[in-house]
Amino acid sequence: MSAQATLADAPNQLDVSPGNPCPFLRALVAGGWLNDEVEPLGKVRDTIVRASGRPLPGAVIVAIAVIANGLTPAPMLRNARKGLRLSALRGGPLDKRSSGSRLIDANGQFQAPELDRLASFASPKPLPLGGHELGLNLPQITAMMDANFARARSTRRRVDRAMMNAEWPVLLKFMGKDAADGTRYLCVEEVQVLVRDRRLPGRVVERLGGERAGG
Repeated sequence: MSAQATLADAPNQLDVSPGNPCPFLRALVAGGWLNDEVEPLGKVRDTIVRASGRPLPGAVIVAIAVIANGLTPAPMLRNARKGLRLSALRGGPLDKRSSGSRLIDANGQFQAPELDRLASFASPKPLPLGGHELGLNLPQITAMMDANFARARSTRRRVDRAMMNAEWPVLLKFMGKDAADGTRYLCVEEVQVLVRDRRLPGRVVERLGGERAGG
């Protein structure tokens, strides 16, 4: 599978810790919109809302960020006071580990075979100006998440499947495109650029106020 994209080691990108397993957050860090170490919860909330281009419940985003580094009182209090540690999300309560897409391994490396697997759930979507591109609509995303949960039978937690609903379906809202038939879908090529190259689509970058890394 090929994609026209800037490579992940482009000189104007910032480093991203392997401890940050979320492709969307990794792209925000690489682009310079969020700090990979500690970021105040208000800035995390405002950045995600801007990137989405949609009205989002800011209080929910903050509540998730409070528990993201641990469910015991100490890390929750630390996050509330000092901010979210994006470099310490891996292994935390929101990390689905092997129940997720497995697109990024524990060392922060992109896994191409897993993208091919994701693409196997997609189908050609008609473009408004003609032609097609490979994409996943919500039913296809749901089928992929169900399959991810099923293959992790020996290690999964019951909560992992519920947490998936706050990942790919939300990414569909943030990055989704509208096909000629009105169906909203995730473009597989854009998912590759996001995960492999840590790059957001131009329309998301515009909502964030333009490129930041290296500037």
